[in-house]
Amino acid sequence: MCYRSLCACGDQPIADGSLLDFLRQVSTFGLSLVRLDIRQESDRHTDVMDAITRHLEIGSYREWSEERRQEWLLSELSGKRPLFGPDLPKTDEIADVLETFNVIAELPSDSFGAYIISMATSPSDVLAVELLKRECHVTKPLRVVPLFEKLADLEAAPAAVARLFAIDWYRDRINGKQEVMIGYSDSGKDAGRLSAAWALYKAQEELIKVAKDFGVKLTMFHGRGGTVGRGGGPTHLAILSQPPDTIHGSLRVTVQGEVIEQSFGEEHLCFRTLQRFTAATLEHGMHPPVAPKPEWRALMDEMAVIATEEYRSIVFQEPRFVEYFRCVSFVEYFSIEIVLENLAVQMIT
Repeated sequence: MCYRSLCACGDQPIADGSLLDFLRQVSTFGLSLVRLDIRQESDRHTDVMDAITRHLEIGSYREWSEERRQEWLLSELSGKRPLFGPDLPKTDEIADVLETFNVIAELPSDSFGAYIISMATSPSDVLAVELLKRECHVTKPLRVVPLFEKLADLEAAPAAVARLFAIDWYRDRINGKQEVMIGYSDSGKDAGRLSAAWALYKAQEELIKVAKDFGVKLTMFHGRGGTVGRGGGPTHLAILSQPPDTIHGSLRVTVQGEVIEQSFGEEHLCFRTLQRFTAATLEHGMHPPVAPKPEWRALMDEMAVIATEEYRSIVFQEPRFVEYFRCVSFVEYFSIEIVLENLAVQMIT
């Protein structure tokens, strides 16, 4: 429309410039040059399921045991009846979740990558998303990726994934491939850096063993941030330090907003970032790291318990910690900056 309008006004030389280039790019590559992941917290899906079961007058999904949830979800996934209609009572949060699935259904399938479930804890978290995709008519389903973040969730992750793979319906669904995301930031905030790093290491080892037992190719998705406390640090060394047999030539890594500029701000930085990831991934495969000795593991387990207790005694149990943190950090300045930005936006709008 823009091109035709410019031509009709006698501005074809302008229309044949960057606008024509853009039209050719869209014609060649489409609009979805980069796939977007969708991310939602598991509790939000539980809220939707609870609203559905209450509306159907079959009980409260939130109060059901994990076994009861799985049984009901699998029975519905095996059937074809619709679960709800437009008369389903919805809060704003429930409507937001369902509208997201409706958008996924409406847009081309190559617009999206994975559906990530943050704060995942159990197989029902994954099965609930599978059921919601079907109910909202997502014809080409996104792969569903559970994200295990806090210390207890990381420790329980291998058992949860094993229970998920033991479900025949789900194993047929994934066709021998699964992606699991592990969170560095929330685990660090929950247990401290040392304990979180050791828990992440052990969780990966166990997850790979579970995947091998079920004949599934597992891709680890690392939710790393920019700072050391959020899993940051030298990319090359971070990849080389992953447990043996956990990469196999492929991995996924998030790049948080605070480091996008320094990693991808200019063309040469993009190539350098890609080189770092590629070189480390290849080196990890050709020269796998040595697995920790039993005595090393015992020592790390002991240190992790002590470190977690000390960390939580300060951060969660010391009543003056928040006051101290506000005094010695820049958090107040960031809060003021956010308030000023919001005021500026309101004034403009």
